[in-house]
Amino acid sequence: MQPKRMPSPQYLIAHACFECRKSFKVAPRPDDSTVCPNCGSSLHQMGRSFKAPAARDKEQWAKVQALYNAGFRFFSYRSVDGPPLPARLSDVEAFIRDNPAHPLRVAVPNNSFKPKPLRGSA
Repeated sequence: MQPKRMPSPQYLIAHACFECRKSFKVAPRPDDSTVCPNCGSSLHQMGRSFKAPAARDKEQWAKVQALYNAGFRFFSYRSVDGPPLPARLSDVEAFIRDNPAHPLRVAVPNNSFKPKPLRGSA
């Protein structure tokens, strides 16, 4: 009789809701149909190393959303060789333009998904 094998652990992946600016750890799903338990909008798979900004920090959420739209995902920096992701929203456009083959740019850019404008900006 063979010993009973324990199931391997399933890792949780950080997902973000850009509508209510919250992050949730969710088990990977093949159909990517995860919805936000807070507002019901779509959750976006960000990667295991994603650290959500504070919900009140709209500029950092706009930065995260711009990077997501450009195909960047948040995985461990120890396993990639490339410049760090930008710290400020004002640096994102140049960073995306200057790093088309960045190792954290793993998804096809989604130009149809536009971030909400920040209050007070035109």
